[in-house]
Amino acid sequence: MAVSAGVTNEHEGPTDHTRWLKPQGTLRAVFLFVDFSDAVGTSAELTERKDRFATSVGDWMRSASYGKANLSTTFTSSWRRMPRAQSAYAGYHQTFDGHRSYLQDAVNASDAVVDFRNVDLVYVISPRTATTINVSSALIAPTGLGLMADGVERRFAVNLGTSVDDWDYKLVNHETGHLFGLPDLYTYGQPWPQLHEPVGGWDLMGLISAPAPDHLAWHKWKMGWLNDSQISCRTARGKTSATLTPLGTTGGLKTAVVKVTPHRAIVVENRQVSPQDVTSPCFRPGVLVYAVDTTVGGGNRPVTVLDRTPNNAVAGCSPEHAELGNATLVSVNQQLTDAASGVRVRLTAVSGGNRTVEVSW
Repeated sequence: MAVSAGVTNEHEGPTDHTRWLKPQGTLRAVFLFVDFSDAVGTSAELTERKDRFATSVGDWMRSASYGKANLSTTFTSSWRRMPRAQSAYAGYHQTFDGHRSYLQDAVNASDAVVDFRNVDLVYVISPRTATTINVSSALIAPTGLGLMADGVERRFAVNLGTSVDDWDYKLVNHETGHLFGLPDLYTYGQPWPQLHEPVGGWDLMGLISAPAPDHLAWHKWKMGWLNDSQISCRTARGKTSATLTPLGTTGGLKTAVVKVTPHRAIVVENRQVSPQDVTSPCFRPGVLVYAVDTTVGGGNRPVTVLDRTPNNAVAGCSPEHAELGNATLVSVNQQLTDAASGVRVRLTAVSGGNRTVEVSW
């Protein structure tokens, strides 16, 4: 689908990999540990965080991508001192220049021990006591405005603030998703828990802490982790049937898509418990149906999950994902209709993990 003019941040249309990092093959990443005169890191904290991220970040990406993206990670072995106190970086995440300046200082502090010619993306971790560095965020720099070291420019980086302790390796993968061009699926400017209304916990880009944070099939297709042959796509009115294999498994047809306008599509996928998800009563495995909109960028509802059970949240679950935890079609003959387009999706058969759907427009 085309991207509307004026959509300049991460979006759901085709990804321009001259701008965003291509999420395929081996990606070489370095984790830089930096501290400050007024927030000194300890060796115990460095070791603990290195052990935590050494395999988990790469394992999640490798599994979610069906082995098509491999994150090869290295770590600095000691804290490198930043040139300014942590308090001097207040507001670093609010502007591109402030963010870039913070990350460039981290790269400069680490240049003596890192050969940045062998790096594709950079992660910067600060101590827990550096409370000024609280927000984790991704930097996607235009050519000529990236981070410079060892005579090369590095345009893709993530700073990991104190929020990394809340969401662990899944936060790292969320921010890395932005480097790949994926948008935020929560809604900017809304209070909690309403900001998670569009997709609940059905994608890491929407709710990092959710029990079902595997990427949507649309995102896996957008990143090249699913092939075109694994997508059933309609652009004309009519009726079709498709048997969808579980999204978390390798191979098979993964999604049925109806392109209803040049900028909007209805997407159907089979969400069973995957290696990225956890077995939980707070989400009901089944057929997930959602609308994709390329007229808006991240934070403005580029994806909206259709809810089979509106105003009927899953009891005992966190409000930010309870309402959509039972949005799926789980039994034969259950159906959903997109009011805007009239596309109807009906679950017609269950066979092991596979689900057969009838899609009418």
